[in-house]
Amino acid sequence: MKRGAWRSGAHLRLGALLALSGALLAAGLFLPAVTLGPVFFAERISLAGAVFGFAAAGQWFLFLITFAFTIAFPLAKVAVCLALWATAPRRRSDAAAAVRLAGWLAALSRWSMVDVFIVALVVLAVDGRVFGAADVHAGVIVFAAGVLLSTWTARRTVATAGGPP
Repeated sequence: MKRGAWRSGAHLRLGALLALSGALLAAGLFLPAVTLGPVFFAERISLAGAVFGFAAAGQWFLFLITFAFTIAFPLAKVAVCLALWATAPRRRSDAAAAVRLAGWLAALSRWSMVDVFIVALVVLAVDGRVFGAADVHAGVIVFAAGVLLSTWTARRTVATAGGPP
């Protein structure tokens, strides 16, 4: 990226979209995502609540997998994108490190839809345990929008950093 391009409108929009994708991911984790059970005894849970519910139930394997792919991975991807975006003006002095980081980001980005798949597995696992019924709510939609936006912004960030497409 050219030194003067850092303050360009496109660069600032990319930063705003990165921040928005992080906010959507975080909101999607804590908004009600699933209603479990029949009408009278329904319980609304968030994605984060479902993930930590596995830990509370002693299902450590499911907890580790869902935590990694539903919470840690998407937020780490946005954090790496923000780091690349924020260091753009200083990149001339350490271009090799930025290209390495962009390469890692491109590799991570290929796994992006795994987080949405894991959400589907969480719904199925919880659905099978409780009363046999689950309704999906806004938390899943907001989370999926955050994943899609973070994937797009990750690719734009990698292209801006000069890494692999």
